[in-house]
Amino acid sequence: MHIEKHFFDTKNLLKEIPAEEISCWLLNQGYFPERYVLPPSFQVSEFNLQEDLYNKDISDLKRREIQTISYPKSFLNERKFGTIHPWNYHDVVYYLHNNWGKIIEHLFHKEQKIYSYSFPIPVTKSKKGRIGNLRAGRMIYEWLQMAERDLIIDGGKFQYIVRTDIANFYSSIYTHSIAWALHGRNEALNDKKFSFFGNKIDRLIQYSNDARTNGISVGSALSDLISEIILAAIDLEVSRKIKEKNPFAAVRFKDDYRILCNSEKDGNEILQILSEELSHYNLVLNENKTSIYKLPDGLYRIHDREYFPHSLKNESEIDFKVFEHTLLIVLDIHRRNPGTSIIEKFLAELFNKDKNLKIRFSDNHSRRFQEIKKMIELLLPVSVISDSVSFCFGQLSVKLTTLL
Repeated sequence: MHIEKHFFDTKNLLKEIPAEEISCWLLNQGYFPERYVLPPSFQVSEFNLQEDLYNKDISDLKRREIQTISYPKSFLNERKFGTIHPWNYHDVVYYLHNNWGKIIEHLFHKEQKIYSYSFPIPVTKSKKGRIGNLRAGRMIYEWLQMAERDLIIDGGKFQYIVRTDIANFYSSIYTHSIAWALHGRNEALNDKKFSFFGNKIDRLIQYSNDARTNGISVGSALSDLISEIILAAIDLEVSRKIKEKNPFAAVRFKDDYRILCNSEKDGNEILQILSEELSHYNLVLNENKTSIYKLPDGLYRIHDREYFPHSLKNESEIDFKVFEHTLLIVLDIHRRNPGTSIIEKFLAELFNKDKNLKIRFSDNHSRRFQEIKKMIELLLPVSVISDSVSFCFGQLSVKLTTLL
């Protein structure tokens, strides 16, 4: 299957990258939230992996607070990102570095049948043996598109698709479950001296958040990696239990599941097994986003079909008016289909393969200024819709400032 091949290709590519390079990337590129949250000029440098820990006694840690930054998500809600103390962050990376081989085998277990498309460290065949340049913003769009494409290819063997996700995922993560995922629940609970590295990581994450055991910060690549460690353990148990029953194929992108099966009855059984395994980790499915569809419904997205005639993907250059008209169409599609990636798709198509903006602005300086100003005014309100929209908008803003 294509989804299985992608999963184990990612594992093989990851194994070719030295653990030192992974740690360096996590410390420098992955420490702060995405660059659309902080000024583009703000970067991390020389945050190196030390030979020893900053927190010497894991049983006697200082309580530290998460430093947060937020911006409006809607009229009543905010999107909040958090940065944990650098000493705690470093020490978590330290333990991961020293156990990196075990982490890889845990994340990409040979018995795994739910294939993740959300590994937070960018690996690519074009940069074999090295880490790619992407962070989650662009990766979300590209890997989600890949997951959907591969699932469609493998979908011919099945008749139904289950779609679901986890409710309030990051804020619901129980820090003790990090060690449960890595070492087993009973083994981790019996480790009263914190000898397991999973329990050490649990302690460091807890005490970076005032010793709270519920929730982890959103924003760093390390948080995404920890969430993958937890979900990989859940996925493996679900895989083992479903395999005994009926044929299926499944992908996961972060906390979003899409599972192919052969009957509605199978779909309900799979949901029951997934729900049960999640409950062992204090997690629950989002009932409002859980559905079972008869294929091809649920496989091909309505908003993609609506957007297809207006897609800018194959255009090498577009007039400003075309951009303006297409954006308005995209916003109409988004209003009819909220919670989709249609805006991300449109914004990504504004760039060519060399990452250059496709829009052709007026040669007249005054008119060009007005077009760029209008473009920013049109896009600014939609930049709060999702993380990846904000990321694309951040990229776009940098490009536009060079044209003024």
